Amino acid sequence: MKNANPSITFVAGEPSGDAHASAVVRSIKERCPSADVWGVGGPRMQSAGFDSVLPFAEFNRMGYVEVLSHLPFFLGAKKKLLKMMAGARRPDVLICVDYSGFNMPLMKEARDMGIPVVWYIAPMVWAWKRKRAAVLGAQASHIAVIFPFEEQYFSPYAAPVTFVGNPLTESLPPVDTAKKFPGTDGFRLAIAPGSRPQEIKNMLNVMIDAACMLKTKFPTMKIAVSRFGGFDENLFCRAKDAGFEIFGGPLSALLQRSDLALVTSGTATLEAALMGVPTVAAYRTSRISYAIYKKFVTIDRISLPNIIAANPIIPECVQADVNPKKLYCEAERLISIPQRWEETATNLSTLRAQLGEKKPSKELANIIFSFLK
Repeated sequence: MKNANPSITFVAGEPSGDAHASAVVRSIKERCPSADVWGVGGPRMQSAGFDSVLPFAEFNRMGYVEVLSHLPFFLGAKKKLLKMMAGARRPDVLICVDYSGFNMPLMKEARDMGIPVVWYIAPMVWAWKRKRAAVLGAQASHIAVIFPFEEQYFSPYAAPVTFVGNPLTESLPPVDTAKKFPGTDGFRLAIAPGSRPQEIKNMLNVMIDAACMLKTKFPTMKIAVSRFGGFDENLFCRAKDAGFEIFGGPLSALLQRSDLALVTSGTATLEAALMGVPTVAAYRTSRISYAIYKKFVTIDRISLPNIIAANPIIPECVQADVNPKKLYCEAERLISIPQRWEETATNLSTLRAQLGEKKPSKELANIIFSFLK
């Protein structure tokens, strides 16, 4: 190593990145307790020994409109980070955890400063903005991907690319692959409206309305809503008034005791899939953001389970289809037709095998430490 106290900077600007990077931070600290691991990260990373130098919640924005409205914050944050990186805490290596809009310009400036950059959780170039693969391949010192099929998109370029495993297969408990339909009596529904305030505002009420319709048809159904982090309880008033449980623990713990889930599309759909829970994936954003996405997106599926399987193994509702009746119909079919539920559960059980058993916390730590020698 260059010195006894290496400096390692992470930038993870959203909850999923915070969760996935926390295991890597913990692995680094186990191997080198004196390492100065700092940058942008949330509560999970901080509990692993990470020093977050900027307010994490301010980074958690989604969609073109909201990001543009908070542009002064992002520009100021980038300036402060670069100043710190050029100073006494100059990192031996910078780890960019997803979050492309912020991290790609930061990566270029770090590279100009002579700081090696490891990119963890690559941008979805297989879905849109394929030119980013060339930029990343030219600027990054190493690219660590979390899906096996991603390697082919980066292998033509200069940066080494390694499939390090998927963080969810490392962190989630094993599931019963021989699960049978539980029966409609006491059927358990989980609602996961998202991990950002605007996702919850866009998705929660329509999911509640669909759940109320399901409750009417299946009166013994038990319904719980995942309340991520420290979000304002007022966002969940309607769910509470409807008599639903508000679950403040980890989503995996809620999924472990659920038979079906309504989930806002994102990492949570893969989490539900790897837990073996049949799911209805839903995604709705502003008209402007959706129009921009439609112009660039090159795939016709939105949920990670369907993308990885290359088949529609779970139902998806997008934009105009995100309405109570449509969500109700998709969920009701999975409950009323046990064969459909069991077929979905069987298809989901194959995803873990596709993602393999590598532990990214160890694999990525090995890559990081290779830059400290």
